[in-house]
Amino acid sequence: MPKIVNHDEYRQELLAKSLSLFTRKGYTNITMEEIAAEIGVSKGILYHYFPSKEKMLAQMISWTGYQNTEEYINRTSSVEKVRDRFDMIVDYWKEKGKLYENIMLLAFDMYRNTDIKHWKTLYDVFAERYTAGMSKRLNISRQFAHSIFIYFLGLSFHSIATGSNTDEYNKQIDFLDVIFRPLIVDAPEDIDKAAQAFKKVYKTFLANLPVVEKDTVKKKMKNTKTVKAEKKLKRVKTEQKILISNKSNKKQ
Repeated sequence: MPKIVNHDEYRQELLAKSLSLFTRKGYTNITMEEIAAEIGVSKGILYHYFPSKEKMLAQMISWTGYQNTEEYINRTSSVEKVRDRFDMIVDYWKEKGKLYENIMLLAFDMYRNTDIKHWKTLYDVFAERYTAGMSKRLNISRQFAHSIFIYFLGLSFHSIATGSNTDEYNKQIDFLDVIFRPLIVDAPEDIDKAAQAFKKVYKTFLANLPVVEKDTVKKKMKNTKTVKAEKKLKRVKTEQKILISNKSNKKQ
């Protein structure tokens, strides 16, 4: 009895096996023959599932983007508290740093080598799915979620351009965690607590506040004490004058 093949699953398997070759060598530096040899299938089978290398690239970007968003949605689907969802998504961001770089490399190739209309359609679908999923799972506005999506595009490009290691990437995620936590986690539970937490974040991480030297602080404290002492002395003298004046009036 012939083996029944699930064509959608097999297509995804071929894409998964080809991802490393595409991101390692680049779209223009590989052929369909090389792809077939890399993943261990005949060229005929490869063409059966992907009529051209361009089609294969487009499907690969669509597949990786879908897998990425689908996975974090599924991971958090049974988690009720936003706090726990946020913790899981922060861990997920750290876990998927290399995948984001690979998606960015694929996107560069598609942008350079395909019709811009095809590229824009694919990008819009990916951006919409990511934005909608993040908005729903974290109970935040679509605008906020879309800004997070755009930030990760920039972070992924930065990692590629600088060859940043995992530690540097994780530091950026930790920074996002610190900034976003009061807004996403604390605010729905206690807006006043969130305001205090974000005030601390602002002073510690965001504001470019002038550094006040210790000597300057001491001088200010000393001047403050001097002013207070002078005011107290002036008040005492005034009270003494009033007292003397009252005594003089009584004698008269």
